[in-house]
Amino acid sequence: MASASLHAPFSVLIKANHLVITQTVDSVSRTLCTLDLRQKPSFYLNNGNVVCRAAQGFEFSLETLNNDEAQDLLNQLVTVLLHHSTLKDILKVTGVVLAVAALTFGYFWVKAEDIQPISTPVGLAVTSPVLSAPKPLTPLPVLSAPSAAAVRPIEPAPSPTASSEVPDDGWALPQAIRATLPSKLHNAAERKLFTVDYSSGHARTLYVFADPSCPNCKRLEPALNAISDAFNVVVFPVPVIGKEKSIAAITPVLCLPPEQRKAAWDALFDSAPDGLNLGKQSEKQASEGADSKAAQPGECDVALKALGINQVAYQAYLIPGTPWVISDDGRYVSQALLRDPLKLQAFLDEQPAQKGQEVSDASQ
Repeated sequence: MASASLHAPFSVLIKANHLVITQTVDSVSRTLCTLDLRQKPSFYLNNGNVVCRAAQGFEFSLETLNNDEAQDLLNQLVTVLLHHSTLKDILKVTGVVLAVAALTFGYFWVKAEDIQPISTPVGLAVTSPVLSAPKPLTPLPVLSAPSAAAVRPIEPAPSPTASSEVPDDGWALPQAIRATLPSKLHNAAERKLFTVDYSSGHARTLYVFADPSCPNCKRLEPALNAISDAFNVVVFPVPVIGKEKSIAAITPVLCLPPEQRKAAWDALFDSAPDGLNLGKQSEKQASEGADSKAAQPGECDVALKALGINQVAYQAYLIPGTPWVISDDGRYVSQALLRDPLKLQAFLDEQPAQKGQEVSDASQ
């Protein structure tokens, strides 16, 4: 773990694969955000603020009071990241030296014909995520996990084995872990706390991670609505792009009874050119149905916590962006397939387990 602290009220440290930025105001520390280093974030100054840019091109600003404070924060970020990179390089060199020493020692004690090749694990280790949703730069309710009596979260991802393989589809999650996703997503969807359901009763199901502030999500909406006539479409909302704007928009939707959420969710995409909405339309939908199914006190608090759990699941399963669609057998579904129902049906009819066995047989 590396850390740095200057006289400015910011502190930057690295825990496992996460960069944590905190701010101290009036002797009270609060977490501004947590960033997954595997997404390779970079930072630069712009108009007196520090801007964070992820590998996929997503950006957001860490607001500061003046240029000096922004420069101090950027200096801390650079210092911590450089120190962390140096430690990783040292560990790599040390590992190589130890491996060479072990092989040299073994050469003198084992006959050459008895030496077996050393296999290298190819699995990708998934560390436990920070169990809180990333906090926006302005004060907002804490998106911490609720008590067990209120909301049961999506089960965490198990650690992959050394033999886990990562399919070449841009998703870094190993195949062994993907195989466990369908049951976890199904169980979460059955609780009707975390999701917006487009349809049900069909043979196959598609699970979607989407953000109403995401332009690509808005462009994909017509396709999702079209295929919902033939497939179950279940959306897990996440505040990935819009941050606090998306939180304000999604929370009133999840506050509604499950059967009213779809109309309120549609309003988030229809009411603004870029799909941005602060929840006014969903609040209107809530008020229209208030006479029959009014939200009880505390329900919106549960919705806010459910949204936080969706964000934790999004990070834990290394989902690289929104919209992200997962089939009910754990495979990533491209947007091109979603726009062509016939190709989508053919893709779902494939047997991924048999394909994996064929690859295994070919390698033997």
